[in-house]
Amino acid sequence: MRLLVIGASGATGQHLVDQALQAGHAVTAFVRDPARLPLTHAALRVVAGDAMRRESLGPAVGGHDAVLCILGAKPEGVDAPRGQPGVPVCSAGTKHLIEAMTAAGVRRLVVVSSASVGESRGTGRFPAPWVLRTLLREVMDDKEIQEAAVRGSGLDWTIVRPVKMTNGPRTGRTQVGPTLRWGLGSKVSRADVAAAVLDTLSDASSIGAALTVTGA
Repeated sequence: MRLLVIGASGATGQHLVDQALQAGHAVTAFVRDPARLPLTHAALRVVAGDAMRRESLGPAVGGHDAVLCILGAKPEGVDAPRGQPGVPVCSAGTKHLIEAMTAAGVRRLVVVSSASVGESRGTGRFPAPWVLRTLLREVMDDKEIQEAAVRGSGLDWTIVRPVKMTNGPRTGRTQVGPTLRWGLGSKVSRADVAAAVLDTLSDASSIGAALTVTGA
């Protein structure tokens, strides 16, 4: 498949790009700073752009079979320096992406959100949802808006909601489902999350689903 990865230079995005290339996909990595993506491959194309700027996404989207969106919570734009609180990177960037995909006729979208967003808030063991919603209130609020935009996009979407991510190795031992229980001790490696994202591309039942991902 021809895949476009938004947020490819992030910690999880790099795993996703690497695994997609190993699986034989052709990958376009959309990054603000190409120097932050230390990967090379004959099937990899790196495109510089900023999801916070609507006009930079349009030229990148066309010609792909699917788009994988792993936007981080920190702003990337020139007018929104890193660490600035309250900037809706996930929701604004995803809305721009949806507009670009609709215009280009690209339908398959997989978005990485977070446990405690949407109905997964109700499957979390107390006090995990309360802790996340309190300590990361602006991030969670942004992701709620992001998910609402995805659900209303009219695209063939999947939402992936990982629990706390670690930098551990890929284990292949994950649980993925819409009603999984999770708590403060739930963890999953970024590499396993990347694998779960790629798995949705070959699973038609994941279209229109929001899936929690935890370590086994």
